[in-house]
Amino acid sequence: MTVEEDAALEALLAERSETKAVVRAVLAVWPEHASYLLKSFRSRTPRMLDTTEAAAVASRKLMAGEDSRFATDYRWTCDRLRDEELFFHREGRYRLSTFAEALAEVYSNDDYMSRYMSGLLLTQVLWYNHVALLDMFLGNLLGATNARFDYLEVGPGHGLMIYFAAAHPLANALEGWDVSSVSLAQTRAALDRLGVVKPVSLVETDILQVHSSPRRYDLVVISEVLEHLENPGDALRLLRTAISDQGRIYVNVPINSPSPDHLYLLSSPRNVEELITGAGFRIEEMQLHATQGRSIESALANRVSVSAGVIARPS
Repeated sequence: MTVEEDAALEALLAERSETKAVVRAVLAVWPEHASYLLKSFRSRTPRMLDTTEAAAVASRKLMAGEDSRFATDYRWTCDRLRDEELFFHREGRYRLSTFAEALAEVYSNDDYMSRYMSGLLLTQVLWYNHVALLDMFLGNLLGATNARFDYLEVGPGHGLMIYFAAAHPLANALEGWDVSSVSLAQTRAALDRLGVVKPVSLVETDILQVHSSPRRYDLVVISEVLEHLENPGDALRLLRTAISDQGRIYVNVPINSPSPDHLYLLSSPRNVEELITGAGFRIEEMQLHATQGRSIESALANRVSVSAGVIARPS
């Protein structure tokens, strides 16, 4: 990290104390990452920087004083992702293609999963594309909601999105589904640590094994889940039965984004559109954000990761 990079980051984050704390923890174990972070933060609008700080506040509650460990795990996670990227650009495909492979290599390895999840938590603060779609969720989905709503999230993970949904004054019932009881226990612990006081029902559900939802929700969220499935269209068709007549679904799915447990490759925005409309939805808004705020054209041409955010209604 150069003196100039340090000064530039200090100026960008002068009024963002929690974001600055996350950045400082990472740079303490990975000073060479400063140039990446500088590009990431320079690309953010003032609203996105506010969203970044909100994510940092929640993330640091979950880190519970173990900033150095989380920062170390973030660097470790980025190294794993770099390995997958090298394979992807060499072979033109994701390394794994079945859930059985992901289970054997990733999900059944407790130490691996612990480090991986800790590292991914910090991407919600540090990666431009992840913050951009969190900003879309907060501003364009929750922020555009003016009536009381029931909320469902599939794969709630660290609980950040349910946490923000529960803070909305119009939130009624909140529910999270996951195929893993272990993951749900981790989500429950996270929500407790975040101080969520509204009741949140967490249900062990395999959305690929049921044909229809027993109830309807006004807001349905599936964020960074579809790429982990062999048949994501089946999951979306199930969620089509879970949405109320005037309800909306928020989908966050990556394009050209190799990871240790990603199975389903979406290689273009058209692939995303076809996946969602093919499951019975009408797209109202779609945002595309590339890593470090790169142009979408450049990212797609070079098969660099792009995050796609979609708000849709039943068609």
